[in-house]
Amino acid sequence: MTWRIAFFFLLIAFIVLNCGETKQMAATTSVGRSMQPSEIASFHPEIKIAIGWVPYQDQKLVRTGKNEWKMMKREPEDREGKAPVILVTYPQSRDSILLDMDITNELLGKLIKHSAMTQEPIKRPFTTFFEEAQCKKCHPAHINLDVKIK
Repeated sequence: MTWRIAFFFLLIAFIVLNCGETKQMAATTSVGRSMQPSEIASFHPEIKIAIGWVPYQDQKLVRTGKNEWKMMKREPEDREGKAPVILVTYPQSRDSILLDMDITNELLGKLIKHSAMTQEPIKRPFTTFFEEAQCKKCHPAHINLDVKIK
């Protein structure tokens, strides 16, 4: 019975000592930043995003011979309408790009963020855009840029 009491007191002592250490660890100072959004020093050029409606007309692909195809002009019974697109423009330049509405949210976000950070307009193919548009263009030289874009 006495070994159980001794074990119980040792367990309590162990818990008290460990709790005391975590309090000491929590009391150490940590480094943080204080930012004032109203005092932003400079901005990258803006990007404008709008939804546009592009008119379309159905056309026909007609076979004209062996393995030869030709687009035929619209006929009165062909459908016409307007398709929504995402128009990304760069007001300080003449660059713009139309993106389909079925683009994934993840890809759209990465394109816009990468374009805003690198100050390069979005271009197709997107894989080449991600490889060629680099943050080194405007980033301060003394800060290490070991950033991988996924």
